[in-house]
Amino acid sequence: MLTCSSSSGSSGESRHLVDRLRAVGLDKYIELPQIAVMGDTSSGKSSVLSAISGISFPSSDVLTTRCPTQLILTHASNFAGSVRLLRYQSSASDTSPKKIETLDQVTAAIEEFTQLLVDEGQVISDDAIEIKLQGPDFPNLTLTDLPGLVRTVRDDEDPAMIGRVRALVDRYLVQTRTIILAVVPANVDMHNTEILQAAEAADPDGTRTISIITKPDLIDDGAEQSVKELLLNTTKKRRLGYHMVKCRGQRALSSGVTIAKGREDEAAFFKTHPVWRNVDPGLVGTEKLAAKLSALLVEAIASAMPAVFTEIDAQMKACVLGLRAMGDAMTTPSARRAHYMRHVGLVTNRLAGAANGDYDDGAFFDTTSAASAVDNRLRAQLCVLDATFQQEIAALSVVTTTNVDRSNEMPAVGDYVEVDAKNQDKWVVERVTALNGRSIMSAVSSPSAWTNSWRFIPTQDISELKQLLRENRGNELPLFVSSAMFGNIVRERYVSKWRAPMLTLFRAYEMLLEGVAARVVSSTQANPRVQSHLLRVVKDVLSDLSETAELELEKVLATETRPYTLNDDLYDSLQERRMQALQDGLSALSAGDETANVSVGAVRALMQAHGGTCNENAQALDLHMAIASYVDVAKTRFIDAIPMRLNSCFVEPFVDEVGRRLEATDETLASLVVDSVVDTAAREKLEAQLASLKKAKAEIVAPTSL
Repeated sequence: MLTCSSSSGSSGESRHLVDRLRAVGLDKYIELPQIAVMGDTSSGKSSVLSAISGISFPSSDVLTTRCPTQLILTHASNFAGSVRLLRYQSSASDTSPKKIETLDQVTAAIEEFTQLLVDEGQVISDDAIEIKLQGPDFPNLTLTDLPGLVRTVRDDEDPAMIGRVRALVDRYLVQTRTIILAVVPANVDMHNTEILQAAEAADPDGTRTISIITKPDLIDDGAEQSVKELLLNTTKKRRLGYHMVKCRGQRALSSGVTIAKGREDEAAFFKTHPVWRNVDPGLVGTEKLAAKLSALLVEAIASAMPAVFTEIDAQMKACVLGLRAMGDAMTTPSARRAHYMRHVGLVTNRLAGAANGDYDDGAFFDTTSAASAVDNRLRAQLCVLDATFQQEIAALSVVTTTNVDRSNEMPAVGDYVEVDAKNQDKWVVERVTALNGRSIMSAVSSPSAWTNSWRFIPTQDISELKQLLRENRGNELPLFVSSAMFGNIVRERYVSKWRAPMLTLFRAYEMLLEGVAARVVSSTQANPRVQSHLLRVVKDVLSDLSETAELELEKVLATETRPYTLNDDLYDSLQERRMQALQDGLSALSAGDETANVSVGAVRALMQAHGGTCNENAQALDLHMAIASYVDVAKTRFIDAIPMRLNSCFVEPFVDEVGRRLEATDETLASLVVDSVVDTAAREKLEAQLASLKKAKAEIVAPTSL
């Protein structure tokens, strides 16, 4: 075995610290300075490690290297050692260390743990075999041996092993604090070996790659020059350069040549070979390699550890924040209730804000961002619906009037008609003085010229109302209109038509409320069970209140079927209608001139046109004006009443009832509030990482503050 003192004192302590940090799993989260041994399966990698450590690695095809092997060698006065299997996944437990008293026991332990991995079905594993050895014949050196790269497999082997080995090697290659110990045989085209190509891809500048050239005894005679130029770092320059060793080959292994005898043969080979005896002795031999690697590791540790300490602090903070953000694990009633009530509070607050028009919660109510695909401002949308409802009721409440069609009639001389002799849309009531076909002469505007710009004084068509009066006449005096008939007309012709817009408004309220409530529940981002529960409660409340609200709306509509009001607007509107038609006619007598003289005959004609001919006409006209006046009052009242009732018996109770019904027992919460598989795995991962970081922190002699 080899000894080396290049890692004594504080340097040795730093190496041991890194080994302890790796032992607590820190290398899963933070890159640690290390030397990783890589190469093809036939590169002589195991022989190099055997020469350095004195360990005979298993040679069985079944038990070849299937996982990383961490070789921790320490120069000490007494021999001691241990071997254990370190599990890569935090959910699995490491094996207990096996005490080692002889090197042969190391080989047996490696075989045992390798067989364990095979029995577990792990063709290639991320788990690592940790070998700790100390003694007077060991150098101060830590190496990680990786499975050899393979290009093909036997018929009884899994082809997936090829990619699995490469993925494992790549995990170490890409770590910037890993020194790549690339082992390549001298009897092949070294530049095209897979390991050197992979190393160059991961370390293009060659700042952390040292190539170990093995099997120099197999170089064809006369072909040594190209290998020598490579060894001397002239062909392809690398910062760490190259090193050559000659270890036991297959013939020596088969012949039972010991490791010690192999090192003696190596020394003799480099001293006597006509080419290699002339190169720098520091570039050849296992003993020089061990010293070189020890020095490189110490240098790498000194360079990397300040940053490692900083990263430990940063990752501990990140883990603490991550766990804090996840909240407590849902394992106790109090934790489950606190978690659930946060979601309930969010639901009730956002529902109340949506219903009341309080849109301060920008995360839910913002409509300016591109991510806002829907509008959650419920009250604003309800107001739009109310305005549409108002327009629909107003359109259905117009009491229409038509004039008697006398377009095919002609006046007689002496009759009064409206004349616009100058075609200025200024109509004046005048007496007809002469007729000529459809043309007339009038007493004032057109006394000597014929004009076709005339029309009969407008007379409202009240024939339908007169028929209704005749058909519904009761015991009342002919002077009065039946109140029952008035109510029937209002109910059948107007109020009954209000039901459809009322129900349309109600259904629109339902849809908006259900949609906003569903999005409120979704915005909680609670687990699916909680969201399902919240949504079920919301829908139940909505269904229950919908039945009650619809009945309340029907009651409001029912009250409108019986005409009633104490509103003075009814009388004022009726009087205005009674006077307006007559005042418009009187204005037409004088063409708007308040000082003009008008004839009594024109006034008489005007009075006759406005119902002054008989009681039946007067009653019909009065009924028409009464209906129009009352419907104006009733529609205004109804337009206000329905949205108000919807708000008081539907929207407001919905928000309150949802909050009340979302109360839950501990038993209910135990089934609802559970950590998801993803959350559980994430929490366990963070907890395992934090535990490893804390252990690493404790291993550091002078820890920085968190």
